[in-house]
Amino acid sequence: MKMGNSQKQNIAIQHRIWNKTGTQKSEPIEFEKWFLISLRKCEKKGAEFTFLCPGLVRIQWPEKVSMLRTLADFEREYQEEYLSKFYP
Repeated sequence: MKMGNSQKQNIAIQHRIWNKTGTQKSEPIEFEKWFLISLRKCEKKGAEFTFLCPGLVRIQWPEKVSMLRTLADFEREYQEEYLSKFYP
């Protein structure tokens, strides 16, 4: 049985959504790897990170006020935003 054009179009749209959101992955990565990838992405956009003490990070975006975040903040973001894509 051949696929029709509308079915091909639907599959293409689904693949585009998967590529955009990154939710096609079958297994989530662990927190440590996710944390490092997130830092690198932000550094490419111009953020500077300063580790003040274990578990406390200062984030400085260009021309914005610095903010402090704890490791617990990052873990909460990992649980609520990243893992929710895999386990709704």
